[in-house]
Amino acid sequence: MSQNAAFDVLKKYWDFKLPVDPKLIAQKMGIEVQESGPDARESGHYRYREGSPVITFNPRESEVRRRFTIAHEIGHHVNGDVDAPRDTDRQMSAGVRDPREVAANRFAAALLMPADLVRHMIFEEKITNLKSLASVFGVSTAAMEYRLRNIGII
Repeated sequence: MSQNAAFDVLKKYWDFKLPVDPKLIAQKMGIEVQESGPDARESGHYRYREGSPVITFNPRESEVRRRFTIAHEIGHHVNGDVDAPRDTDRQMSAGVRDPREVAANRFAAALLMPADLVRHMIFEEKITNLKSLASVFGVSTAAMEYRLRNIGII
């Protein structure tokens, strides 16, 4: 479901530029995106405030982490997780077991690294270096390696 949902979101809101801009997509979806406060301990959070969806992200984290966090929180929105827990870096790791978090992580990976585009970059554009590929998509090498495994390339 996450793959198809991410594809639908990309089809409707993506400007076809790489790397995919999850903040712009969220805003086009009508989701307010804002930095969390200076004392925030979480990577991100999705909630409704006064009837409107809001994503907060930790501005002190790396750019690739912030991008993944926003995409992950869009996943909570798309999946209808109105009571999504505050997300720490632990919930965004490959070892997470909460089904809502797993689904949001899968959605984020599919949104930021669309499978067909990853394949195109590898097999047509010949970008085979993991670090270079991660850079094209604006993600960490760990996220890219996980995605490559998930879509059956490695």
